[in-house]
Amino acid sequence: MNILELPVEIGILIFSYLDTKSKINAYSIFELREFYAPCLLRKLDISRSSVASMKTLTLDIFQDFAANIQELNLSGIADLAFDQLVNHIQRCTNLKTLDVTFTSIYLSDLADICTENLKNISINFFKWPRKNKCDDVWKKSLDVFKRQQFEYVHFVVFEFFDSDSPLVFMKDVPRTKYLKITVADNYRDLWEIDEEDIPSDVEGPIDIIFTKLFYIFRDCRVTHKSSRSLRGVSNLDFKQIEYIFIMYLEKIYIYVSPVFSRIFALNCTDLQIEICTFLPLDFLLDGNIIFKAWNKAITDFNDVFFESLLKELADYFPTYMCMHKRLEMKVTEAPSNWYCIDSCEGFERVLDNLPEKVTLTDFCRREGTVLRCNRPITLVSESKTLKNITYLRLSNICLKEDFFATLFVQCKNLCTLDVYIEKRGRLGTYRGSSLSLSNSIYLTKSLKNIKLTSEDIEYEMIFASLCQCPTLENIHICEYERTLADNEIDVQNILLLIEKCNDLYSLFIEADMSPESLTVLMAPLRAAAQNLQRDHLCIEVCDCYGGWNPFADVFNPSPLHILD
Repeated sequence: MNILELPVEIGILIFSYLDTKSKINAYSIFELREFYAPCLLRKLDISRSSVASMKTLTLDIFQDFAANIQELNLSGIADLAFDQLVNHIQRCTNLKTLDVTFTSIYLSDLADICTENLKNISINFFKWPRKNKCDDVWKKSLDVFKRQQFEYVHFVVFEFFDSDSPLVFMKDVPRTKYLKITVADNYRDLWEIDEEDIPSDVEGPIDIIFTKLFYIFRDCRVTHKSSRSLRGVSNLDFKQIEYIFIMYLEKIYIYVSPVFSRIFALNCTDLQIEICTFLPLDFLLDGNIIFKAWNKAITDFNDVFFESLLKELADYFPTYMCMHKRLEMKVTEAPSNWYCIDSCEGFERVLDNLPEKVTLTDFCRREGTVLRCNRPITLVSESKTLKNITYLRLSNICLKEDFFATLFVQCKNLCTLDVYIEKRGRLGTYRGSSLSLSNSIYLTKSLKNIKLTSEDIEYEMIFASLCQCPTLENIHICEYERTLADNEIDVQNILLLIEKCNDLYSLFIEADMSPESLTVLMAPLRAAAQNLQRDHLCIEVCDCYGGWNPFADVFNPSPLHILD
């Protein structure tokens, strides 16, 4: 039956299930516009997709329904320009939620893009936080916060040493229900910073200007002697809050106030849990850090609260499966459909449930050691355990030649694949895994995100195979060491990938090369995207671990970036 022959209410119901891109495409067909109702576009999310461009805001669908949009997500849009955004955003008279993080828009622009009804804001903090503290820009932004009385605030800060600045900024505005701060500075060598360049710590305690506080420190490689405490967090009055602090690098460190002691369990040798009324400030900070705090005065820590908290923690830690001991280990009591499995040969025949997320690893959490298993594994065909898997990480697992072929045929819902390979002197094993992946990837019908981490990436072979997977949206290639001849990379297959993968929004390559070689590699890729008018496509080429990828979180379910 032709959709135009359906009653309008049925057509509206059908369109309500479409994603943003599909709704935009449908609205471009004049005959289908009668099925649209303003209620369908109360939420517009154009982040991380092929419509993640400034051009989308000029389309008819946005122009016609701008006044009805209540939630607008523009996070990560590379070409988002302030002067154009101002003109478009003013049409969104009923906008309540706006996300412009990881764009060129900063807090100093808020006064010009803030609509009357805005209550939830996610935005990059000031470019130069401490230089703004005493000038008109700081005051102008404060006035906006006092006027709007935001309920949800998310700041992204790009300097570790300014991670306390948002708390300083917020101390003069009405209490916020939920304050989230992401600190995304992970690559600066802090040994080279002079003492006089380090901002002085905040004097005295910081007022508890939130109902709930959530800090995320991404890849926080803090080595400077004056950085053993979390700036801002260390100035909170712990008598007024209950808190959870989690730090993950290779081990998991958890510090909690007594009220939260019941939700964590100590059953892994590389897990350390301490119950403290006050967060200790004398340990070295490293890795990924989560800090959560709740205002005691206005928070009821009842069963409803803990039920909600456990749901919130569901993806923080996988359920660890020690297969050689047939032992299931959990860090929290939170329900989880993510399993991290060691000694993983035949895991799909042992599990009774149907996990959606799986990590296969050579690291045993119970023993706290690496299990060197050189026997390649494969998957069993027609296994019911595999059919629900949407996310799979392979960490140093020896694979048989048919592993990926079976995987792609059996896991029809597989959306994200993360492969980490250490050669450990076994070049043949590495090349065998790469060849198996390359020869089989054409079999997948649903794969959107793929990450490959290894040394000596064979770029020509890898990208030749990725060209056969037009569903790809996010690709991350990480070469952590290059020991082969540093020959110039042939970019033809990468250019073909950009041309064929119409839904690709992020291509991130970390290559162990000289700055000159990185520039030579990146220039034709960006030129190709520009020629194809792929304004939404973010292409970054950098040296190994030398940059921060705002789209990397799709490759890991955990806010802590738990790997194995």
